[in-house]
Amino acid sequence: MNRALLADLQRQFCYPSVTILQNTRGGDDMHPDDVISLTHLADTVDRRLEGDVADELRHEIVSSVIGLIARASSERPTRAVAICVSPQYQAVVRLGRPVRDRVIIDDTFATRDMVADANRTATFRVVTVSDRKARVLLGDRTRLVEERSRSWPLLREDDQSLAQWSRAVTHAVQTVNRDFPLPTVVAGVDRSVRELLKLDELQPVGTVPGNHDRTGWADLHHFAWPLVVDWLRADADRARRSLDTARDQHRYAGGLDEVWELAHEGRVELLVVEEDYAVAARVLDGRLELAKDTWAPDVIDDAVDELIETVLRKGGRAVVVPPGDLADAGHVGAVLRY
Repeated sequence: MNRALLADLQRQFCYPSVTILQNTRGGDDMHPDDVISLTHLADTVDRRLEGDVADELRHEIVSSVIGLIARASSERPTRAVAICVSPQYQAVVRLGRPVRDRVIIDDTFATRDMVADANRTATFRVVTVSDRKARVLLGDRTRLVEERSRSWPLLREDDQSLAQWSRAVTHAVQTVNRDFPLPTVVAGVDRSVRELLKLDELQPVGTVPGNHDRTGWADLHHFAWPLVVDWLRADADRARRSLDTARDQHRYAGGLDEVWELAHEGRVELLVVEEDYAVAARVLDGRLELAKDTWAPDVIDDAVDELIETVLRKGGRAVVVPPGDLADAGHVGAVLRY
């Protein structure tokens, strides 16, 4: 799951926003049975939109869904796929973790599984810096790719003092991290990385010592990935500790109903939810009411997905933890801004 694509999906707001989630089998192309199953879910979209939106729009949405299924079927599958279609946006998202097969129709795309997958795959950044050169590389579980643009790599000019060079590198790294925040590994000798490690907004997940101006991408990935894995494993622990601290500071909220209202007020700084917790509900006067008729037009397919979207839109963070981790908190916990 690419975090830039995830952020793009989370910015979309339009009805109907259709999300189809389905597990897929491995192979060079999508298995024929998986294509058939996706087509059946497209039929479900058609039935659910009938009478809910104008026929012309319904036909347009369903046609787009079928087109994306056809495109996805000819490409190498992963563990699962998400088909996202609205009148304004279309995307196919390949996921590296299993999902619960389903169709969600709402004002926003259902990205909870994508958030969990992004946390798991942990796209990350490596910054290498020396007295003469600075590089930026982007990576996932399997590889690193160097960013090559007008901005990167940076080369120190002949008339540039060491202090000027250090400031230039620091500014460039701050800029790239502000535009696209990612967990970052810094590689370089102590004197070269010292200023970067002081940046509060960077918060490096680890360092790789030594000069790496000429280190290949495969070797850098070998050095950096274990640091990212350790950071990932600690992410859920950090989230739980944050909830405990918030309790002591009276900045904690627990349970879907309570957190729902606070999230819509923009008060949730960190949301922690169990990955398998799902609730269908109506919103009445800003409050949730559980619903059994999950196909009704006024019912939110999964209020937990909607909650995650709300928190992210308002500048908060979301962490998905394993089932049962928050059983004593109603499966949902939050750290509040105030």
